[in-house]
Amino acid sequence: MKKMLSFLLLLHTYSLSAQIIVDNNAPYDDPTWLVDNVLLGGGITASNYSYQGDSSQIGWFDAVNTNLGLDSGIVLCTGDIYSLDPINGSTFPFMTNIVTDPDLLAVANSVPGMIGQTFTVSSINDVAILEFDFIPTSDSLIFKYVFGSQEYFGFENTSYNDVFGFFLSGPGITGPWTAPAIHPNGSINLAIVPNTLPPLPISISSINSVTPINQQYFVPNQGTGLDTIADADGFTTLLTARALVQCGETYHIRLAIADGSDGGLNSYVWLDAGSFFSPELEIIDNFDIDSLVMNIPCNSSITLSADGGTAAIYEWYDSTSTLISTDSFIIVGPGTYWVQASSFGCPVNSDTLRVVADESPSFDFGLDYNIPCNAKTLLDPLITGGLGSLFYQYSWSNGSDSSSVMVSEGTYILDVDDGSGCNFKDTIIITEDAIPKATISGGGSICDDGTTTSITFTFNGLLPWDLIYTDGTDSIYKDNISTSIYTISTFRAGLYDIILADDVNDCIADTSGGKVEVIVNELPIAVITPSEITIYEGEVITLTVGEYQLYEWYNSEDNLLSVHSDLSVTDSDSYYVLVTDENNCKDYSENAIVHTLGRTELYIPTAFTPNGDDHNELFVIHANNIYSYNIKIYNKWGDKLFVSDTIYKSWDGTFDSNKVQQGAYYYNIEVIGEDNQLFVKSGKINVVY
Repeated sequence: MKKMLSFLLLLHTYSLSAQIIVDNNAPYDDPTWLVDNVLLGGGITASNYSYQGDSSQIGWFDAVNTNLGLDSGIVLCTGDIYSLDPINGSTFPFMTNIVTDPDLLAVANSVPGMIGQTFTVSSINDVAILEFDFIPTSDSLIFKYVFGSQEYFGFENTSYNDVFGFFLSGPGITGPWTAPAIHPNGSINLAIVPNTLPPLPISISSINSVTPINQQYFVPNQGTGLDTIADADGFTTLLTARALVQCGETYHIRLAIADGSDGGLNSYVWLDAGSFFSPELEIIDNFDIDSLVMNIPCNSSITLSADGGTAAIYEWYDSTSTLISTDSFIIVGPGTYWVQASSFGCPVNSDTLRVVADESPSFDFGLDYNIPCNAKTLLDPLITGGLGSLFYQYSWSNGSDSSSVMVSEGTYILDVDDGSGCNFKDTIIITEDAIPKATISGGGSICDDGTTTSITFTFNGLLPWDLIYTDGTDSIYKDNISTSIYTISTFRAGLYDIILADDVNDCIADTSGGKVEVIVNELPIAVITPSEITIYEGEVITLTVGEYQLYEWYNSEDNLLSVHSDLSVTDSDSYYVLVTDENNCKDYSENAIVHTLGRTELYIPTAFTPNGDDHNELFVIHANNIYSYNIKIYNKWGDKLFVSDTIYKSWDGTFDSNKVQQGAYYYNIEVIGEDNQLFVKSGKINVVY
């Protein structure tokens, strides 16, 4: 029987002129987005979102053109939310919804029927659950809702008791319903009939048209001519869920709805957009303006007052979150403000309040700025706004009433009146740049070898600039210098100084930065002593050059030999030295030539044995480094026995082909060595047999 009645009710609903709009296309299909951007109002921070149920059971609605009692928000349904809108129509999706909630079944069976009547809900079906954690900023939680159903006018006070619940858990909450493990004291149901004790849960059997009590909370939607909510034969008036909470603590809420005993007809709960909030601080003003945006007259102020209760502590902030007052009231002009009141440890924030003044003349000088030395600047502000924009009246602090002024250094205030008494002021400070400064640096000691040194002139004034300087003898002029640093190179000795430096505005610079000197030092003259010399092999000669700071001795192959003041030489070669004096000036010497000769040497035996044994048969003389050679051998009577002009011819101990007698004989040797010196040697040689 109920299935046939459902079909008839569907036909009846589709004949209505439904004006509610529903949507669960993106982003309205995202429960997290719906909570954050539709449901939440002020004073709430949400997290840890969860949704159970078919995707067709949740979405967004617009009920402005209906008698639902609220404009828009989130809708939860035990069926397809598009059943509310037969123009676009439900597709009657097949829902494999196996979500369950034991609390809903218990709630459904906790609602009594009419007097003397009882019923039992055997199961709950088509469950949709939206839940999340939240932190309130005050001591209260409030949100608004409406419950409606297709079950009305047929199944009240029966086992088909469609039901919903708002289960809240958290610090300070104790109740019989299920809660997350972190809230061991259970949860309470906020979906209750107003002013009932004990609290009576809301279902089609606790608020309807046939139960004697609570009828004032029921709105029939069948055959009234006002039935703009298709598929809902009745619904509750706009109800408010309330709870006391602890500010700053984390709570959990579970918003759940289900069909009772079967899933044939749909029920709905509409959650008002922006109504889930922790009440914010109310602000009043002395103009009695009931708005978050307050318009005040030009050049006036408004008094904003907050009442946070006994012993409240107040903190007023502006748009930059800067603390501007700690009183319960504040007198302000145009701007954005908000206030926090803390009472017994619970801070409550107000909405953001905007104070907007009637438009006045407006201009902005901008930032204070500098002008060049000896210069002027034009102040020509652009005036906008005001009531008499064609009749601005100008009043400058220097006495001018023109729209613009040419000024030099100073502080200038302009007061502009739009002709209606609404005025605006701004101040600007014009600062003339300091007198420029010109400095000189560089110079120093150089050597008289063509080396140059740099002299740098630095100018911090307006470019281009002119320069006159002296080297101690002459004055030099350089004009139209386009860079702040000007450098010259010079090898000319003198005391350099700035005579004059000025900028493009003829502003003369301070040149008291000092002078620089260029010293040109004579070069050292490096002379090696001796400049040329011949030595015997193995002999050492010392080359000297005089007293200097640094030395570098080289040979003909430019090999560095020494860095000492003198050089000891044993080899034939040419040598030169680089010297550096105390002024760091350098000079290369001419080459010094060193020749080496071998020493004249003779090796003469004292005896020989010409006895035919092939050992020591000849009087052999050896010599080194000789140019010519002559030997004469005599007996003891002075007879000449042997003569030779070559060292390679030796005496064999004979005279006239006869062997001489054993005994002593005398020689006389004359040689000329490679040094062209005569060397004479005489001595005795023994002949032994």
